[in-house]
Amino acid sequence: MTDGDQIRRRMQRLVARVTRRDAYGTLLAAGQVIKRVEDVGDPAVWRDEIRRQARADRIKVRTGMTNGIVWALLHYVGATDARHAQSTRYMRALSRVIPEVQTRRHEPNVILRDGDEALFRCERCDAFGYLDSSEERLIVGGELFEADCPHDGPPRTTALTFLA
Repeated sequence: MTDGDQIRRRMQRLVARVTRRDAYGTLLAAGQVIKRVEDVGDPAVWRDEIRRQARADRIKVRTGMTNGIVWALLHYVGATDARHAQSTRYMRALSRVIPEVQTRRHEPNVILRDGDEALFRCERCDAFGYLDSSEERLIVGGELFEADCPHDGPPRTTALTFLA
């Protein structure tokens, strides 16, 4: 575990970094972006702007509109070695830390992930947790990992606990 103030600062930086991205920045960072139609104004203009920026960067994208959402996806020929390594580190980290969260009776869900960093929240008590899997020694902290859930009874299975 890491110092509480350091974890809070890391959580704040992660949220600030992700929330300041525009739609195209999110597409580049995550490989996809999904928005509600009412959040983008004119869906055709939004899609045209994504495609314009992608053409300027010589990147292939697919865009669309379905059931009240607009979306854009990077057209990958395959995952890069760097993204594959990042995914492998993240999954290994989850397999190490989620069993501890389960013993504390939390129902963890990912609320934000950016690369090797993730922010988690318990669905029962709103405890937060932070994970950075980029280092050989994981950086983990927050109430989710350090305190028991105050709710009695066994927690429900979440996607994270199912994977672990």
